[in-house]
Amino acid sequence: MENNLSLRERKKYQTMLSILDEFLVSLESKYFDEIHIEEICDRVRISKVTFFRYFSSKEEVLDYFVLRWCYQRSVEIDRGTFSGTEGIRHMFKTAAEIPHAKKILLSIIQYYSKLKAEPVKKELSEYERYIISQNSSEGIHIDVFPLQSLFHIYLSQIEGISESQKVLYSRQLLSLFYGIPFQVHIDVSEPQTILSAYMDSLDLLFGRLIIME
Repeated sequence: MENNLSLRERKKYQTMLSILDEFLVSLESKYFDEIHIEEICDRVRISKVTFFRYFSSKEEVLDYFVLRWCYQRSVEIDRGTFSGTEGIRHMFKTAAEIPHAKKILLSIIQYYSKLKAEPVKKELSEYERYIISQNSSEGIHIDVFPLQSLFHIYLSQIEGISESQKVLYSRQLLSLFYGIPFQVHIDVSEPQTILSAYMDSLDLLFGRLIIME
């Protein structure tokens, strides 16, 4: 597939990825609000005009990060890599194992909390899908599910859960996904990793599911 794509398309992807990577590197030492577009442009060696050609704001870089992550998880669902509670645990595990996950997740929470309207939905190009799915053409045309829908799909694979319960538990999983990083951040009395806090909370939730079945 790569041979069928123009140099311009490849360069666009590499530039967007470089911008994203520099934001993630900056989060090693700063919080998202402390990162300025100018310094990212300097590191990537692009102008602000070029930056705004790809992203309307630095917050949109976060949207791009989330979109890529959701696409990876959507590909796994399409391939049947995981199912049911195993799939849900995998989603939380991949989030917790992102380098500097706490800062990234806290930045996303902060960004979403300030939104007054739904952000403009970005789309992944065929080339982006091809590269992100590890050079596979199979996932190019699959739907990219948002986080809550990913949870709902995995919940649908667990026997004995009604439709109303799927909706309820997908909302609870969404709350855990974003709530746990914030809890870990402010709870200095009992330090805990995001991964262990995620797994403890999922054990409690899945325990309730088993009881209800």
